[in-house]
Amino acid sequence: MGPTRAQGRHAGLTRQQVLHAAVQMVDRDGAAALSMRRLARELDVEAMTLYHHVKNKQGLEDAIVQYVMDEAFTGAETDAPWRTVLEGYGRAFHRGLLAHPGAVPFFASRPAITPGNVVHLEKMLRVLRDAGFAPQDALLVIQTLAAVVLGQHSAPPADDGDPGIDTEALAEFPLFVEAMGSGAPSVESRVEFALQAFIAGLKEPSGAAI
Repeated sequence: MGPTRAQGRHAGLTRQQVLHAAVQMVDRDGAAALSMRRLARELDVEAMTLYHHVKNKQGLEDAIVQYVMDEAFTGAETDAPWRTVLEGYGRAFHRGLLAHPGAVPFFASRPAITPGNVVHLEKMLRVLRDAGFAPQDALLVIQTLAAVVLGQHSAPPADDGDPGIDTEALAEFPLFVEAMGSGAPSVESRVEFALQAFIAGLKEPSGAAI
């Protein structure tokens, strides 16, 4: 009988190593592939070892969300005009989701309100509070902005190659055929457009509701 897999603290694993492996797995195989048992096999440890680092699978999903946020928002600009800070927040979130597409379903399905994740939210709330927004309005702005970006990543991806439009079958829709001539808008272009439109539509705070 060969050597058994490492168990408990003797595995020598850190929480960061566990999360790094989990993020790599979902990026490679998709969110549906994630399980404690499969992650343990990836790390060559017993499944029980993982419970020293995360409470359960839901806790692991929340931790993946925090991992992506920590990576995306490290060094984010907060000493700038509030609109500039919001744009930077949106673009950083976009880059984080672009780098880790496997994590997108977890952002879409779980609130993941944990002390670790609220660190980033608190910084943004402070920027908007200092600009004159009431905390409730600031939270509305930030969460709506995040939803705008997340929505573009949750939509079906654009076809980067031949759009495959059957111009004969769609001859009665000439504007659509023309619009799709070079393919559907990319996630990048949709995110940029949505960010600019959303932020431009926000009024300067006056202490009252937006």
